[in-house]
Amino acid sequence: MSNDSDKPSDPETERAMQSLFAHVRPRDLPPAADEAEIRRALFAEWDAVTGRRAFLQRAVAAAAAAAILLATFTALLLRTGSAPAAIVASVERVRGDAQIGGTALTIDSDVPSGVRIDTHSGQVALRLADGGSLRLASQTRVTFASAGHATLDAGTLYFDSENGATTVEVRTPLGVVRDMGTQFVARLAGERLDVAVRDGHVAIKRGSGEVDVAAGERVSMTSGASTPRRERSASFGADWDWAERLAPPFETDGRRLIDFLEWEHAQTGRTLEFADPNSERVARENFIRGKVDNEPLQMLAQVLALTTLTYALEGDRIVIRAAK
Repeated sequence: MSNDSDKPSDPETERAMQSLFAHVRPRDLPPAADEAEIRRALFAEWDAVTGRRAFLQRAVAAAAAAAILLATFTALLLRTGSAPAAIVASVERVRGDAQIGGTALTIDSDVPSGVRIDTHSGQVALRLADGGSLRLASQTRVTFASAGHATLDAGTLYFDSENGATTVEVRTPLGVVRDMGTQFVARLAGERLDVAVRDGHVAIKRGSGEVDVAAGERVSMTSGASTPRRERSASFGADWDWAERLAPPFETDGRRLIDFLEWEHAQTGRTLEFADPNSERVARENFIRGKVDNEPLQMLAQVLALTTLTYALEGDRIVIRAAK
């Protein structure tokens, strides 16, 4: 089959077309100023079209990136639930049944903020994140807002700031106990709060007033009494025995004997005395060899058995003597 364009043209038609184009004049060019304006309008429209296209491309890319970030954040949030609670303390010693949030406490367990500790029939010694030793007796319920802020719902706690290294604030329904670099015990039983101070002093804030408790004093507050009861308190004995048995470990090996004896004084509340200058010289010049870990008074007997020193408990004193 042949194409129509391959057919030879008709002579008459060819002559007619030539006559027609002979009368057509070239189209006039626009003035130079109009030509420039046309060019500017053309390029402006081109830039607008391509700019919108680039903007749309960038917007689409940004939206896609945002969607990916949102999906990632949502997945992480669903996986973790919420930001982890701050660790406010760790467990140094634990005796018997003691739990945190229903889980048994063990040595080196972390204590997060906002989770209640229930000692039940057990006892716990804690090392606060900011320093200091906090010990909990049996049947005690405590919740930490932070390392230095705790709420005592029931039971008994003991705090040792360890030479004023840190402070603690204990909230109770009967007042807020604020440590001033000290050793104290606070006991909340029903509608009564007892605070006894072994060293330093504490302040108990109740309403708009504040009660100061000095070393050797005990203050008792009840919900029905406006005036607290104040009395003398021994630095050792029944109020302190349970906390003494939870004393934090003391690394004996390689330590000076005098350092250990001063630790005994701090943990037992008993005054350290030397029978004579020679006994003190021996304590200051000698070192302990070997590791001993026990309750303070048992440790005292075990450590001194390795030396030429002996001891005697005479009332509120630990008297050290050099063997003859």
